[in-house]
Amino acid sequence: MLKEKTEIGPGLLFMVLFAPLVGYGLMQSPYIAAEQIGNNGYWGFVLAFVPAVGLIGILDALGRRFPQKSLIQYLPDVCGPFWGRILGFIYLLFMMAVLTISSILAVLQSETYFLFRTPSWALILFFLGISAYIAHQGIEGIARLSAFVFPVTFVLSVLSIAFSFQNFELDNIRPVCLIDGFKIPLGAVQMFYPFFPLSTVLLIYPYLTEKQKGFKTILGAASLAFIIILVTIVNTIGNFSAPGILRYSWPVIEVTRKANLPFVLQTFGLFFTAAWLTLTLAGTGFFYYVLAEGSAQLLRRLNYKWFTLVLFPLIYCLMMLLTGVIEVRYIFSYFCVIGAALSLGIPLLVWFLAVIKRWGEKKDAA
Repeated sequence: MLKEKTEIGPGLLFMVLFAPLVGYGLMQSPYIAAEQIGNNGYWGFVLAFVPAVGLIGILDALGRRFPQKSLIQYLPDVCGPFWGRILGFIYLLFMMAVLTISSILAVLQSETYFLFRTPSWALILFFLGISAYIAHQGIEGIARLSAFVFPVTFVLSVLSIAFSFQNFELDNIRPVCLIDGFKIPLGAVQMFYPFFPLSTVLLIYPYLTEKQKGFKTILGAASLAFIIILVTIVNTIGNFSAPGILRYSWPVIEVTRKANLPFVLQTFGLFFTAAWLTLTLAGTGFFYYVLAEGSAQLLRRLNYKWFTLVLFPLIYCLMMLLTGVIEVRYIFSYFCVIGAALSLGIPLLVWFLAVIKRWGEKKDAA
């Protein structure tokens, strides 16, 4: 059973999941859709949402079976002491990979548009330092931060995307119903990456006070993020077309820079970027916390606050190895496929073994 007394309600769980879902998924989705599928690449993201709903069901089922334990704590019971620790270690490596790659993408975007004369090492140090500070506040502090920034970031994001439709051309998203072999299913695998943050539920579910609302809460956060990202994909393709998107490293920034409010606001790009970076920092701090808390539970040494410091130099060095956009794009395609397999495979395997061995609570926890 968890030693911490911290608890979060369904509303805070919604906020803490929404931040990384949108922050991590918004920027790269149009590029992947255009690169992997084409003008109707939005169907790939729609298809990717189907297994995401199934994943949410599995996460909720595991949370109900083990209401007082995190994944790291019940893995030895389900898989055995040795394989349980190995699987827990793989899960934490996956969390570290998501944290590292998503963080460096945010740093590269900031470097490209706003701080191009600032050295990479300084940007990474600044970004990671803020993330570590957020992680140090614990799950309750992160949840309250996410709830605080949600209204403003949500409104700014919606306004920026809505006004970006000024230059939308319907022909750019056609043919709508074209099925070109396996492009859409294969593209859907690549486009599942915005739902990677759902895997964090495996570690924080015990903190949820009203577990009977777990499925609806997680599904609500994922659905709202899905709608925002899907509209962004359609909007970006409609503005540039699939071949046009591939000319830009950050097409979403470009499309919001074109949006304006006549006679009032020249561009929404700056406001949109500020909103997105705020969500990304909150999401990165959350992932940092999950990694630190999971490491403390796996090694049974110290606590998550110490591990935010212990992990800092390791994550910093990993980010310093990825300071080129081309390098990150090359790695990102493999990361999406491997990450989809892990984010779906680990919960499914653990749930299957728990059912077969009849481990865990079978009744809902209030």
